Amino acid sequence: MSWKLREIVTMVILSVVCGAIYRGWDVVTNLFSIGWVPGQGVINGLWWLASGLIPYIVRRPGAALMSEVIAAIVELGLGGNWGLGGLLSGLVQGIGAEVAFLLFGWRKYHWSILMLSGALAGIAFSVQWYVQYGGHAYQAFIVVLYTVITMVSGAVLGGLLPKWLADALKRTGVLRNFQIAKKSA
Repeated sequence: MSWKLREIVTMVILSVVCGAIYRGWDVVTNLFSIGWVPGQGVINGLWWLASGLIPYIVRRPGAALMSEVIAAIVELGLGGNWGLGGLLSGLVQGIGAEVAFLLFGWRKYHWSILMLSGALAGIAFSVQWYVQYGGHAYQAFIVVLYTVITMVSGAVLGGLLPKWLADALKRTGVLRNFQIAKKSA
């Protein structure tokens, strides 16, 4: 299960792209969080794009965690809204996503496991939101609703969307030297 140089380079390049996407997403979040706290949860899952996309392509232990941390570093470097909290988010979300792949020994990358990865990243982030970003100030119902919406968003935007993107790239042939092209989901 050792990493090849092309896998490392691809992970870094895709993580940088995801970090730039995250920075753009920082601006969009303000539109969704006005007036209704759980509304933010609807779009949270896009911040886990790297932690679904890269592991699905390279299929190596640690890919979800490392890619999410690299993307968070890039987001911060581009002037991200969240400061060092964004780096902590990358770590927390990456760990949450990595757990799903760990549960299956980094051997299965079916759509359901990618959705689980996104949902677990959502739970991990919801804990951070509760502790660091003021979630503790809300009623239990709002906290639970925010967490559930964030999990669903993670499953779709952090799980299914990365699978769809990687499958589209695979069809072009550019991923023929990666695990995604050598193994079925």
